Amino acid sequence: MTIDELLPSVGALSHADKIRLAQVVLQQLAQDEGAAEPHPEPAREPFDPQRFYGLAQQSRQAVDEYLASAREGWNAVQARQNPLAQ
Repeated sequence: MTIDELLPSVGALSHADKIRLAQVVLQQLAQDEGAAEPHPEPAREPFDPQRFYGLAQQSRQAVDEYLASAREGWNAVQARQNPLAQ
């Protein structure tokens, strides 16, 4: 039987039957290729929230120090550009 002979019959199937047909065909293809068992996924490292939200991030003190130095630098630039504003 050819695909051209099957298509009119497949077109007449309901939506659910078409999905079931696709599942059956895919299972048969997998068995033909020797891949009936799905490939196991590689082992993954467990999620560690500290890696994303704790130890790997800058400490609050380091961020506060950076912001303070940035403000000082900005204030110095502003003072040089507009000495009368102080």
